[in-house]
Amino acid sequence: MAMAKPAPETYPDMVCFGFLMLFSGATDLYIIITNPHYNLPIFGVTLTGWAGWLVKLVAPPIHFVAGYGAIWGRKWAYPLLMIYALYGLMSATVNRLHLPPPHRIRTIFIIATLLFMGYLYARRNHFRN
Repeated sequence: MAMAKPAPETYPDMVCFGFLMLFSGATDLYIIITNPHYNLPIFGVTLTGWAGWLVKLVAPPIHFVAGYGAIWGRKWAYPLLMIYALYGLMSATVNRLHLPPPHRIRTIFIIATLLFMGYLYARRNHFRN
């Protein structure tokens, strides 16, 4: 008789984080729809027109997919989250260096992203499915 495979250990904090990612994706989508003229600075450059829309519309699906992966502990979600965090960290750093102040929000984002990446690394065992 075959024994059932034990369920992998789940971390409630990572499940909560996954739901926060889903919420973040919904919030991003809402902001994009309600503020169509806002141009997001990426790596010190502000894209306009269809290129700006394309850049803005990439974030919500990434948040939704990463949130799903975090909730269910999918193996692919860990590198997705780390790569996306690294992308945001690099862009915020370049924006901080090249765009005019104030930089309070960018600085807070950089610090929070570094802390998040450290925490995500500490919880990497959650991503096993």
